[in-house]
Amino acid sequence: MPYVSVSPQYAEQLSRGIMRLLRPSHLRDDNWTDLYCGIVTHPTTGETALNLPENETVPIHAQADGAELSALLNVFVEDGSLTQEEADGIGVAVRLNAGKKVSVIDFIPPSWQPYVYTYEEMEENGWWAVNEEGV
Repeated sequence: MPYVSVSPQYAEQLSRGIMRLLRPSHLRDDNWTDLYCGIVTHPTTGETALNLPENETVPIHAQADGAELSALLNVFVEDGSLTQEEADGIGVAVRLNAGKKVSVIDFIPPSWQPYVYTYEEMEENGWWAVNEEGV
């Protein structure tokens, strides 16, 4: 599974925004999961990463317009961690794929590729806490 490093202040919102593509807010009830994927936190630095399923395709709901995700992507554009072109491209891709199955990892923009890690890379960088027994 790939892990995508995301600022702690946005990790949960991004996971929630992805989930809203599968089931938009106006169609949700209490039985729907709120977050798309797990979020891991580095035990010493506090950095966060989304744990995206690698071989999973999910259906973008036919009524998903990506508005919630777009609002969040605009925050990334404002802080310089995403270009406007990339944000627009993700929005277009969401609309073009409404009603179809997609792999979420295919939506990771080029500028975020340096922040995509494997389990092994995360392990090498100390993401998995080790207890006193070395486990």
